[in-house]
Amino acid sequence: MRWFNSVTYQNFSDEATAVATTVNEAMTVTTQRTVAASAGLHDSEVVCVTYFTQPSTSLDTNASNIPSYTHTWTSPTLDVKIM
Repeated sequence: MRWFNSVTYQNFSDEATAVATTVNEAMTVTTQRTVAASAGLHDSEVVCVTYFTQPSTSLDTNASNIPSYTHTWTSPTLDVKIM
């Protein structure tokens, strides 16, 4: 998963919380992130893109069935007011 600012395309740090659960042999992964308000976020959105990539070659695997899946979630436009 990649979390980034829709205006700057800058990634947010890798401090998102992800939880995997299995129900009836189906795995679900849920992620959430807290973003501190700042003037630089005004009129932007937080974007989360979920996708799969080939594991690094250092892993002992012959997996060739990487899912061709991408999902993009976009927050509502942020309205940050500085007092």
